[in-house]
Amino acid sequence: MGHTDTSIKAAAQMALLVDYFVELRASSPNGGRRSPTRSIENTAPLNVDTLSHIRASVREIKEYVDVESPGTVEPLPKDDAAVYDWCVRNTDWDDEALTRRRDALMYRQYLEHTILTGDAKIVRRHRCPGCGTLSLHWRRSAGSAVCRNRNCRTPDGLASTWTLAHLATAYITDQESRQRRAT
Repeated sequence: MGHTDTSIKAAAQMALLVDYFVELRASSPNGGRRSPTRSIENTAPLNVDTLSHIRASVREIKEYVDVESPGTVEPLPKDDAAVYDWCVRNTDWDDEALTRRRDALMYRQYLEHTILTGDAKIVRRHRCPGCGTLSLHWRRSAGSAVCRNRNCRTPDGLASTWTLAHLATAYITDQESRQRRAT
């Protein structure tokens, strides 16, 4: 019970979104961060698109917990980043398939948060589910990862593309396999 690696990653990226993209920008997201400085003259008080993304992410986690663990009596935390730990505490099962689905949801959100902060290179760390190479690149216009391996094509001859949900599921499944082999 408690934290999982996936919930910690998702919470950290959510906190970055809140600190840097919802509050006013005070420094670069990758550089030294300091407390945001509010200045009505220079910028808007928040990034509405990012706030909408955060609200949608929290709502999706809450709906997931409501469906998978309907008897949950613990209230949703006020801190948006704490929603992932809340999800883990309220869905701590022995069922591997349910845990895998929960972790894939949180990892997909982690990828979304990371891409939203401007680090689309996160998809390059994942192997292409079609050919197994490290040749994925983010295609912002399509909202999906595309494999740049010329041998990895659809039956129509187009480059293979993958949703973040598919990459997340493949990543979580791979992590489970590695843990089983290590023990």
